[in-house]
This record gives sequence, C-alpha cells and structure tokens, in this order.
Amino acid sequence: MKPLRVFIADDEPLALRRVLRSVKSVDDTEIVGTASDGKEALAVIAATRPDLLLLDIMMPGLTGFELLEHLDEDQTPSVIFITAFDNFAVDAFAQGVVDYILKPLDDTRLAQAIERARERMELDANQERFAQLRSALSQMNTDFSTAIPSPYERDIWVRENGVVRRVRVEDIDWIEAANDYVSLHTAGGQYLADDSIRSLAKRLNPDQFFQVHRGAIVRIQAISEINREKFSAISLTLKSGARVRVSKSFKRAVFDALKL
Repeated sequence: MKPLRVFIADDEPLALRRVLRSVKSVDDTEIVGTASDGKEALAVIAATRPDLLLLDIMMPGLTGFELLEHLDEDQTPSVIFITAFDNFAVDAFAQGVVDYILKPLDDTRLAQAIERARERMELDANQERFAQLRSALSQMNTDFSTAIPSPYERDIWVRENGVVRRVRVEDIDWIEAANDYVSLHTAGGQYLADDSIRSLAKRLNPDQFFQVHRGAIVRIQAISEINREKFSAISLTLKSGARVRVSKSFKRAVFDALKL
C-alpha cells in the first residue's frame, strides 16, 4: 500500500511532538513535514504536497482556517483539525473536512481519523472534495470570528452601598479619573470603580474607546460634536450633554480614531 503522506502543524512544541509520535504508530504513513506557524506551514505544504494535513486552529501567522484558504486550487489534501476549541461548526466540517479531534489527543481516535482520510482519498474526486472544503470553510470562518472570546473588557464591576454591581462596557459614555478611583458615566448614572485610566485604556477595545487626556476615556459612539476651543484646543460634546476636554498630546490620536 502506498504510504499516506502526512503534514503536521501546531505552534505548541509539546503538542506537535505528541501528534508526531501518534502518527508514527499508524501503519503506512509518512510524515513529510511539520511547522509551528501558519505561514511556515503554507510554504512547506507547497513544497511537499502532502495527502493529509493535521492542523491546529489557533496558530500565529495564519489560523488553520486561513491556511486552507491560501492553498492553491490544485492542492487538494484531506484535512483533520486537532484543536482545544470545541465550539465550531462541526456540521460544516462534515461537508469537506475529514475529522475534528479535541485535545488532549487520543491515539486511537487519530488512527481512526487517518484511516477515514485514506478511504476518502480513494473514493472522492479531488476537485469535488476541494469544492466541499471551500464551502465548509466559509461557514467555519463565520463561526470562528464569533467563537473566540474578546481580549477586551465587556463588564466592569463596582461596589455601591455594599453591593457589587456589574456595569456593561457598552453602556459607558465616558470615564474620568477620580483620585484613586475612576468614575464611569452612563445614561443610568455614575459609578465609582477601583481602577485607573491607564489600566482601562489597555483593556478597552480601541475600536470603541479612546483616551482623550491623562484623566479621561470616551466611547466613540457617545460623541455628538467636536468643538474647537481657544489656542487650537478641542473638546468633545457627548450625546448626554457632557463636554470632555481633549489634551494637546491626545489631539492627533483622536482625529485619527475619528478618521478626520
């Protein structure tokens, strides 16, 4: 039997070694290359033209999904994802991807998936399988974009009269320094949080908030007007009616964020 030519990509060295060891225990397989990031993987795949790709999803350079989208149309390898993520569109994989294996890796599970890949390669026409894969990727990318948790704050917890209250970030119009605290201004009221402007500036989504001076952060969608002041200074009028000064050192960044 002709050996199944296998390529493996994972950015975690221990996980990569684990997959390598598992594949070597499967009869009639040949490992033709490995990579630790998406861009390196793309180059090695182009050079080795493997029959089967064993891919992690979250990799630097290119994700597993993006890597597949960058393959040349004349490259039609079978694909098995090996990942820690369990919340993607498994039904979409059934349209074109051989299998979806969750970490920690189980040797028997991988061996079964490899045998399915071998059988599919013998039965499927290359172009038909690739068309199915493209269709599946379109749906998976949609799910992927919503499945990864945001690195930015969604809520800020504050203490008020002995009660811990959650303030949703999307409800905040602006934030100002208040001695050792910050004051969160919302349509529903004003809340003191044990936090700092410097820390919040790093934890809030820069597509939604920007710092306007050393002691204030403003939500972009809360702005209704930009006002020119004396000596080329500016201030922002918010939909709530509040007026927030923009310091000279942040003026250029504010204009850039507002695309002015």
